[in-house]
Amino acid sequence: MLSAIELKSLSIKPRINDISLKILSEYYEMFLYPFIYHYHIKSVKEERVIELRFNLENFCHLLGIESIVKYSVPMKELHNYRGKDGWDNISNLVIDFQLLKSLNKNKFKNIKAKYVYFYLLMDLVENPIAVNYDVQNVNPITNIDCEILFYSKVKNDNAIIHLGIEKSISGFYFPKTFFVEKVSKKEEDIYIAQQEEIIVKVKDRIIML
Repeated sequence: MLSAIELKSLSIKPRINDISLKILSEYYEMFLYPFIYHYHIKSVKEERVIELRFNLENFCHLLGIESIVKYSVPMKELHNYRGKDGWDNISNLVIDFQLLKSLNKNKFKNIKAKYVYFYLLMDLVENPIAVNYDVQNVNPITNIDCEILFYSKVKNDNAIIHLGIEKSISGFYFPKTFFVEKVSKKEEDIYIAQQEEIIVKVKDRIIML
């Protein structure tokens, strides 16, 4: 089993048997959660600086935990698979891959790509390519919605990873969605092919003490 530090250093995607939800949460807590990113964004219409923060409450949503179990556990128990409760249950090894597969094997299989490509998330936020995302420009219709979509082609792999970010009521941006498309070219990726490209550069990265 890989450690979080080993996961960060990988040059190829891991096998699902070499990682766990616990390891992914440790990677997230060590390399993403402690930092605030400031990005300078330039589009045709404007230039601005935005702030991106990661939080523990969004971890389960990024990995699709609730969507796997949604129809397999009572509604009153869904809080155990999302937000801070979900995070705590992963940290305490209450929720793991084995449990998720037992609750909905097919859904777990459909979402598995999120887990094996999660090791690239830090590199994505530090070297993003981005578009102003408009859900109406996606065909066929999708439920994936956000304001800005970061993406990156995976080297030597037929995959593009995406991180959608959204502005919170507090004014900073947060990671709203993470997903993988098994395509090799931007033109084949329905989520970015018809979107407005923007220039994004990391202005600074601040550690929260």
